[in-house]
Amino acid sequence: MNKNIPISIPSFLTNESENLEYSIFQLNLYLNGYSELEKPYKIDYNTLLMSYHLCKGKDIEEFCLDQTLGYFLLNPANDSAEAREAFCIEIREFLLGI
Repeated sequence: MNKNIPISIPSFLTNESENLEYSIFQLNLYLNGYSELEKPYKIDYNTLLMSYHLCKGKDIEEFCLDQTLGYFLLNPANDSAEAREAFCIEIREFLLGI
């Protein structure tokens, strides 16, 4: 394995610099500014834990991405890059115990 290759964490946010500042602002609002009732998503932590335990050691990044995509496929009215990123971060932090 080449240790000089940087490890990148996948992101739903855009790489376009003109929209990145706004995306980061929205992401921070979702993570820190809005109450649970104001967020464009709802996380059922019991179902999340059951799903993760049924995966039996699946890569946590892959699990979080799959859960995020699945949630917003079923809830397209609330979908945005920032909402997806916030959802993914919240479930990753929960599962890792951060």
